[in-house]
Amino acid sequence: MRDLYHNVLATQVLAPVVSTAAKTSSTIDLQGFNSLSVVFDIGLSGDTLSSSLYWTLTLEDSPDGVTFTPVAAGAINADIASIVINAPSLDRTAYSLGYIGSQRYLQAVATPTGSVSLGVPIGIVALRGTPGYRPVVYP
Repeated sequence: MRDLYHNVLATQVLAPVVSTAAKTSSTIDLQGFNSLSVVFDIGLSGDTLSSSLYWTLTLEDSPDGVTFTPVAAGAINADIASIVINAPSLDRTAYSLGYIGSQRYLQAVATPTGSVSLGVPIGIVALRGTPGYRPVVYP
């Protein structure tokens, strides 16, 4: 099958929520898949984002699904270790980090810095692709 629907498994790993504190997605298991892109859906921030009040979007990986460590820039296809949202023009956007590392398990993390009082809506979706067995069947 050449269509994208049967070759990518989209999974909501963090339901959209307005947050004032760090948010970590549920664990993403790559077993049976050879590629991953994580999409952070960021809404309109209630706080004015700046160099002293911002959000950092990162990935963490793990060989066992228990102990997670930050993913290095070389294991993310954008060749960056994180995305920083530090200006009002940077919210209301979907950001994607593609994982090219070798670990089986991942988590996506959104971390605030500064005095966040009103928060920002955040949702996270994992797109697992290049399946070992095709087509991908949705539950």
